[in-house]
Amino acid sequence: MEDDIVYVIGKKDNINQLAKMCKTSVQVKYMKRVMILGGGRIGYYLAKKLISQGISVKIVEKDKGRCDYLSENLDDILVICGDGTDINLLDEEDIASMDAFVGVTGHDEENLLMTLMAKHSGIKKAIAKVSKPNYIQVIEKLGIDVAVSPIDITASDILKYIRGGRVASVSLLLGGRAEVTEIIADKDMWFIGKPISDLSLPKGIIIGALEHKGEIITPTGSTIIYPGDRFVLLSSETEQKSLEEFFSSFKGGLFSELRNRNKAGRKNSNS
Repeated sequence: MEDDIVYVIGKKDNINQLAKMCKTSVQVKYMKRVMILGGGRIGYYLAKKLISQGISVKIVEKDKGRCDYLSENLDDILVICGDGTDINLLDEEDIASMDAFVGVTGHDEENLLMTLMAKHSGIKKAIAKVSKPNYIQVIEKLGIDVAVSPIDITASDILKYIRGGRVASVSLLLGGRAEVTEIIADKDMWFIGKPISDLSLPKGIIIGALEHKGEIITPTGSTIIYPGDRFVLLSSETEQKSLEEFFSSFKGGLFSELRNRNKAGRKNSNS
């Protein structure tokens, strides 16, 4: 229906084909240059990830000690030691030539103000980290593309830990009302070697994509999951308990590690 939000999983080459069917267009702009405001924990790991993907990164950080740390621990990066709220400084660093700007300082107002300024400078993608939920509600009105909540980031990390060692990643959608979970299959999972149609997946849980020997597959009922395959699960908030129960097994499912730790803790406390 109109104004519905649709998440699409598929091969990159097929996205434009889908867009044509929907009588719309998808514009892809590959990021080459990104400026990060704030060299704290989030800024550091974001820069590290971007660098690993061959993206040129500039970090603006006002703390001299932190600047030294970033320079020593990140390769192929330009660290600007200065006040990121100084428009003249950002102009000197050619902010207008950046493909994206990300504000991740510890101050919401600073992130919003400078991200908005970056957007007005012509940058296509402007992202701000905000901690206050009330700010997230007005992001679109300000013209900023994306607001990232550190609460959601932390929640994803916690979920990944809880889901166990076979979970490659967990992402939250729609304010936590849905999850996308990437799982690495191994021989202990009870459904290995079975077609998906035989799994009787609970309502609200969908296997959206599967990687087998480097090939991305859109799974059907006849698709079989083998050890080493990576597959993506979409699940609604109301089906989290069903998801845990479905992937539990006597041999040790995705969630058995947490239960085993809890049992061990109770045993030790009774000793």
